Order: sequence, then C-alpha cells, then structure tokens
Amino acid sequence: MTTLIVTEKPNVAERIANSIGRAEKHSKGKVRYYSVDDILIAPAVGHIYTLMEKNGGFWKYPVFDIEWVPSYKANRSSAFTKDYLDNIKSLAKKCESYINACDYDVEGEVIGFNVIKYACNIDPFKENVKRMKFSTLTRESIINAYKNLEPTSRGMADAGLTRHVLDWFWGINLSRALTLAIRRARGYTTLSIGRVQGPTLKILATREQQIKEFKPETYWELELTAIKNKTQIKALHIEGKFWDKDKAVAVKQKCGDTAIVSKIQKKKYEQPVPPPFDLTTLQTEAYKHLNILPKNTLDIAQELYTNAYISYPRTSSQQLPKEINYREIMEKLRVINEYTESINELLSEKALKPKNGKKKDPAHPAIHPTGEVPKGLSTEQKKIYDLVVRRFLAVFGEPAVRETVTVELDNNGEIFIAKGTRTVEKGWHKLYGRYAKFEENELPELRKSELLNVEEINLYEKETQPPKRYTPSSIIREMEKKNLGTKATRSQILDTLYKRGYLDGKSIEVTPLGLNVVDTLNKFCSEVLSEKLTRKFEKEMEQIEAGKIEPEKVIEEGREVIKKISENFNQNEEKIGQKLASSLKSTNVREKKESLGKCLKCDGYLVLRKSKFGGYFIGCDNYPKCKYTISLPKRDLKISEKCKVCGYSTIIVSGKKPWTICVNPECPSKKKT
Repeated sequence: MTTLIVTEKPNVAERIANSIGRAEKHSKGKVRYYSVDDILIAPAVGHIYTLMEKNGGFWKYPVFDIEWVPSYKANRSSAFTKDYLDNIKSLAKKCESYINACDYDVEGEVIGFNVIKYACNIDPFKENVKRMKFSTLTRESIINAYKNLEPTSRGMADAGLTRHVLDWFWGINLSRALTLAIRRARGYTTLSIGRVQGPTLKILATREQQIKEFKPETYWELELTAIKNKTQIKALHIEGKFWDKDKAVAVKQKCGDTAIVSKIQKKKYEQPVPPPFDLTTLQTEAYKHLNILPKNTLDIAQELYTNAYISYPRTSSQQLPKEINYREIMEKLRVINEYTESINELLSEKALKPKNGKKKDPAHPAIHPTGEVPKGLSTEQKKIYDLVVRRFLAVFGEPAVRETVTVELDNNGEIFIAKGTRTVEKGWHKLYGRYAKFEENELPELRKSELLNVEEINLYEKETQPPKRYTPSSIIREMEKKNLGTKATRSQILDTLYKRGYLDGKSIEVTPLGLNVVDTLNKFCSEVLSEKLTRKFEKEMEQIEAGKIEPEKVIEEGREVIKKISENFNQNEEKIGQKLASSLKSTNVREKKESLGKCLKCDGYLVLRKSKFGGYFIGCDNYPKCKYTISLPKRDLKISEKCKVCGYSTIIVSGKKPWTICVNPECPSKKKT
C-alpha cells in the first residue's frame, strides 16, 4: 500500500524523508518530493487552497457564497503554488493512504485537511487518513510521530475552517464596504478592517485620543545631593510632587548644609525564575533586548524550527513537560563555547527541574532548543536562537536575590529619601546572560545618626506626562490579554494595520485616517470595533475545537452579524465616505515620508497605488484633484534605493532577469538612453 505524506513546507518534507528511512529525491518540474520504499513525501507551501467568492466579479456586499479554491486561482501572487498542487495531485493518484504532517496547530490542520480533501479527493476523516503530531523536527521526534499516528482531529479542523470563514466574512465584506464608501466620496484608496483588526485599532485609537487630550500639570521636585567619601547620594523630598511652588521654595530655604541619617531600611527579596518562552513572551523579549519586531521574530523562529534547531514556536505554553530529555539537550549544546560554562553548572546538579509558568497549550510545549547544533545562521537568526537557549537554561536556575535600601535623611526637619538597589545573589541572572538587565544603584555604606555634608539642593520644575504609546510588543501582549486574535496571527494583524496607513512609528501613533476609521465605525457600526463580540467568537471557536458546539451554528451567527452591519453601511454609505475622505489628505504624512518623489504636475507626492484590477501604478496623493499617473509593468515590484541621477525612487521589476527602473519619466538618465 502506497502512502502519501503531505508537509507544510519543502524543507520539512526533506527532513521527514531522511528521518524515516533511506530517502530518494525526485523532481516534478521545479518541485522536489521524496520517496522511502512505498512512502511518498510531498510538500505544500503553506495554504495552497483559499476561500473565494463564487461567481465573483462586481464588487458588492454582503456576500456569503464562498468556496475553497486553489490559491493560484484567487491571487496572482500565489501563482507559484500551482506547481506544488499539481505535484500532490499527481502523486495522490498512486496512493491508498494519506498522512497530514503539516504543523500541529489549527492552521496546519486546515492546510493538510484541504490538500487531502481537494487535491487528493479523499475524506480527511476516513480510516486511511492519519495525522503526525510533533513539536520538534529532530529525527527522534519525527520517528516517534510516525510510529504513533493519530486520526484527523475533527475539532481542530472544524475550528480552523470556521475561523477562515468568519475572517473572510468580516474582512472582505467590511473592507469592501469601507472602500466603496470612500470611493463614492471620490477618495481613492483601499481600506480594510477585520474581525480582530477593528478592536485592535480601537484600543490603539483610544490611547491616541488620551494622549491628544492630555493636559499636562506643572509640579516641582526637591532633590538633595549629599556626599559620603566622594560618592554622591541623591535623595528626593518625601512629599514627592509639590503642586505649590511657594511651598517647595519655602522648604528649600529651610534646609541647611548638613543632613542626618535618620533611618535605614534594608530589604532582601527573591526574584523568581522566569517561565519558559511561549510565543508572546519570546516576541516581547526579542523586541525589548534585540529591537526585533514581533512579526520578524515569529518568521525567524519558524525558520529555526523548520531547521530543527528549536521547538514549534506558535505555542501559548509556558510548560516544559517531563517527557523532554533536558539533560540530553544540554549535553548536545555544551559543545557551543558560549553555553559550556552555564551548562556545566546545571549538569552538576542531581536533578533538572524547570520552573514552569501557568500558561498551557495542549498541542505543544514551551519553546526550547532541540539540542541540534545550528550551522550557517544569519545574524538575526543567531540572536533569536541565543535568546531561546539562554531562556531555556535560565528556567533551570535558582531565584536571584536582590536587596533594596531606603535611607531617610533629615535636613532641619525636612525628610529626603534615597533609594538603592543591588543584586546580592545572581542565581538565574548568570544563565540568562545579557538579557538579565536590572538596575544596579548601590548606595555607600551608611550608619544611623551619621552626619553628611549637603553638596546642593535643586528645585526642578516638571510636567505630568501623558500615557505611554503602545509599542509593537506591548500591543501584542494587550491583544493576548483581551483574547483578540491567535498567537500566530496577532503580529500579522498589526502589520496589516501599518500597511493600511492606520498606524505609524515603532512607538505606535494612530494616523488621522486610523482615528477617523475608528470614529466613523464607532458612530455608524460599533459592532465592527467590539472586543466583546470578537471574544465571543474566539470562545465559540474554542468550543468547536472541544466538540461542544457545531461550526454551522457559529458561522450562521457570524452571517447574521455581517448582515446587520452591512445594512447600517448601506444606509449611511455617503456619510461614511465623506467622513473618511476628509481624513485622507492629512493621513498622507506617512505616505510623504515613503513617497517616490514629487508629483510632476502639482505640489503633491507620488505614491505606489494598487488598482482595482490587481496591478500597480504610480499616482499622486492629491487625487482626485490631481489625476497624474504613471503605468508600471504587470509584475511583482519592489521599491528600491533613490535614483543617483534625479533622486526619485527606483523600482525592481521581477523576472528571470530582474531589472531596475527609475519612476521618473523625465529622468535625465532615460533621455541619455
């Protein structure tokens, strides 16, 4: 009996083939697949099926008549998937049994499910269809998964398929409604909003509004500087903020040239060992210490996983189960010089017990190194890998001990407070290395009743500060806290909000367009921005996965919500369009920063636009006032460096031999040519 194993990516197919036996490599056109005796191993390339409107054509909303189709039929950018699909279809005809070996999560379940159902033309719930479940791509893990095949998870498949349907209902219908409304008001742009995009944008817009409306208040602080053995001791007045300047001045005038140490309080406390990495914590730490954006962290971690260097990154678990051979992993990593000392210290212990966190994931453990020694990593990959290894080692460490010292200085009856903090026992800090960054502010040794000379007393005028802006890291934490999106999609949702021009900057600023979208939707169809509604559907999809609720019921609920929202849009389309169009001009601040150059017909800026027919062209951001356009080849395009002749941007056009063109039709270099 011939078996077909379907994987999510090409390099995973190769790893599985080489792990389960002596693999032979084959090619069908540009696609490679493998065989081991009567087993065929063929890769997909992510989602090679996608949802598409039946009988699509004229833009309208709401639409619910959709079907799964090959991705290359729905999107030009997915043309490369056709070769992989054709290969699987060809091999499937030779097979009697099938194995879904895509990533073991909801998305992987959907990818493999659709391939087996549509490409192989087989019911994925039949006895001759099985599932491989693994969290690492080491040889041992793959062999174990192959020996312990499971049936297709109906709950996981139904939950994933339902999520795709709901996201399509929201994304397509609401994005069409927004775009058609603004075009009716003669504003040219493509807007989008989604089931999770809306509530996320509202969170950011609420913070932005708080910052804009914030009115600073003036206050004063008194700081005393004392001297002990040439070491300065900084102390703030016990009152903290003085809201009355005259009172602060009076206190300063009362103070003298010496201060007495009136009280010393020392307190030691244990700093607990951090839990193992789940995806959100990895993204947060990578942004904090390495300045790597959450989306990039996920992409890099996925690459490390598919090369078998770390475990599956799309996990919400902070648990390392007993089944993982921690000692063996450390012994393998000990050959890497920068970890040798730390690992030797840990292996000298009789038992290795991780300090697990609270969060669990039934599908995968926390992120950890596999023990495979990496080769040929890029700079960014090395950084993320090092962070993962250091966190893994730190989890087996001992609590660190920190000490805080609070000193009260009495200056003519006025009390000033000095504070110091130091690490007494490093504990897990040593294992976490450079990522264990904590303030060390050690005060000199002082005695009660000791007299100190006062060097100066300064009166500082300050202002209260507005709430801090979200960063890409902190908003993803907030989304997780509010159960918006999934661990795998949150960074992509944030990236989409940037691409649509709703957000700007790493310290996230909501653009006028983003604020206007929230304000408009809040006024006419607030359900689009509802955290409560989004959370409701998230919980229902969890119930689908657990087999407690039928997917049809949830899909029907989603359909009814979209119908109601669409009715509101239809009734107020003109008002919505005018309100949104009014903000487009002011929103172009970000586009001007990224503009291709000055418009050749007016004082506007040239920007890359996507046409309603799918291709790209260059247009003026003063549209519709200025209708100047420049046509572009119907190929994949990438904005490149500035032209050395005229200063306008250049664009790289894809092809067998990619070429670069200056966007300026009047560039002197073109005249020379």
